[in-house]
Amino acid sequence: MNEENTRFYEELKKQRNIKKITLEEISEYTKINMKYLDALEIGDFSSLPNVYIRLFLRSYCDYIGSDYKKALDEYEIYTIGDRKRSDTDSIISEDPKNEEASTNKSNISNNISGKAQNYKELIIATTVITIIIILFIILNLLNK
Repeated sequence: MNEENTRFYEELKKQRNIKKITLEEISEYTKINMKYLDALEIGDFSSLPNVYIRLFLRSYCDYIGSDYKKALDEYEIYTIGDRKRSDTDSIISEDPKNEEASTNKSNISNNISGKAQNYKELIIATTVITIIIILFIILNLLNK
């Protein structure tokens, strides 16, 4: 491994600092816990949930405007050496349909949280309108 590949996470941190982006901003936007972002920046991948490392790395890179594909490749080299990724990993990461599906999943997630917010607003509006109608009926009955 060359020095550049062993320190790719430091390069990501450097890019973030150059752009004056805080970890708090990234955490707030991506909903990634601060301790995981800290671990990512110091290269402590053992403290990150294995299932989410690639997703965290991609979200982090997307937010700071870095090439996530390069970062994922460097992560692979850093963690497993120069061995090639399995064919399924290559297919998954290079298949535009899967990338589109990943984007769609993200959009669906955003839609669900947006719909939950809309649902809350609908309940509040319905409650307020119901209270106004009840008050109107009571006032009409008292005036008669």
